Amino acid sequence: MDPYIKDLCEVIQNGEMENTYKMVWIRSIVETCVLEPSLQTIHFDKLSKKIFGYYWNQTIYFDLEQSPNPQKRPEIYQLVVEEIERYRSQYGYQPQWFSRIENKVDVPIKKISSILTKDVCWRFPKVGRTTYNLYDLDKKSRTISLHNPSLLVDYSKVLFDLINYRWTQKLEEFNHSPRISKKVRGTDREDIKRSPLTKYKKYLDLENPEHICFHTGKKIEDENLSIDHVLPWSYLFSDDLWNLVYVDRSYNSSKGNQIPNEETINKLESRNLTLMELVKSKSISDKNIEDLQLSVTDGLVKKFWVGCQG
Repeated sequence: MDPYIKDLCEVIQNGEMENTYKMVWIRSIVETCVLEPSLQTIHFDKLSKKIFGYYWNQTIYFDLEQSPNPQKRPEIYQLVVEEIERYRSQYGYQPQWFSRIENKVDVPIKKISSILTKDVCWRFPKVGRTTYNLYDLDKKSRTISLHNPSLLVDYSKVLFDLINYRWTQKLEEFNHSPRISKKVRGTDREDIKRSPLTKYKKYLDLENPEHICFHTGKKIEDENLSIDHVLPWSYLFSDDLWNLVYVDRSYNSSKGNQIPNEETINKLESRNLTLMELVKSKSISDKNIEDLQLSVTDGLVKKFWVGCQG
């Protein structure tokens, strides 16, 4: 491996991190090199928009905290959270990939650029008492000059994998959330897709043929019938029969990613027991039923509910 890349991997893997700034910083640099291979000097403004996008995608889809204290978030991340709140108030809770709605978002590029100047740009190359010569930094002009950007392009896959690995490690420290590695890879590849839930209708109809809303207890009109997750999809990043119920579409759109209360969780556990008995009586057996059985025997609903509360 090239000595420069070896040094960079050492910094990514062993640099001290209080939050995830260092990972978004180096990821934005490598990605810029991949997209613009001839660019040797990079202005912080160019990196700022990418960093905003990384945090946007991980937050709007998965609510992943990027530091240990949600009451004292890193400045850049807090800016993203505030902009997401503004976006949701105007456009609703349906998550959208940043690149698809950036014209609707006010990205504070200059403010982010200023924050990068104060902190991560000079901290990143340090590991213990050693400062690695990874780039020439000009804080006054808010630029970095790379010694050999083509190397970052050549080793980009290795670097992205290592960045995601270290990023995942830190997120696991800050979040009580399952499948974090999968969530990081998902936002990395822009391939987050919500699968249609209609395939679960045949199971839900067994226990709820009258289509009574799980939350309101009222009958749902056919045009308003919706299938929804009780524990937020943003937390589980998975569609599981044991977490799906019929709800009224109007209620579903208003609740967002709220964590359910204990009464709702108890109700879901009771529903799962009833559904389990029904599928047994009809000798239905497949992967979804196996997962339903596991949720009942292992108490997964209550375990995940406790976990998503942090």
